[in-house]
Amino acid sequence: MGKPDFSTYTIEELMDCKQTIDKERWPERYQEILNAIALRVKDPEKKKSHDELVFIQFCEELKDDLEIAIDDNIWSFLGLFSKQARTSLPSTFEGEICPVCSGSLDIYEKLSFWNLSCYSCDLHYAIQERPNS
Repeated sequence: MGKPDFSTYTIEELMDCKQTIDKERWPERYQEILNAIALRVKDPEKKKSHDELVFIQFCEELKDDLEIAIDDNIWSFLGLFSKQARTSLPSTFEGEICPVCSGSLDIYEKLSFWNLSCYSCDLHYAIQERPNS
């Protein structure tokens, strides 16, 4: 197997490689990926793309957690009967901070979507709690 030329990869491809590479087996390549990402984010447009991808990946991981957490799975149902449930957040979101700047997240529910925003980074994402099958 030939050695990948990470200098030709897009920021999206590099982020995918970073998520999927076996860091223990390929520590040198993992470091090359990190270095290639660091070079790309010096360009403001590529940094914006990088930050958006990081935020989306973070939100999608939270979505997965939200779908499997027992207390979070009944959150919408509890909201029908409890004022406290309507004004509080599922445990999935407790203590979460922006993965880009470590700032505060604004999280609220609207029309079966959880909306996550970091106003410092100007990043926003909506998670559909129970997607239609």
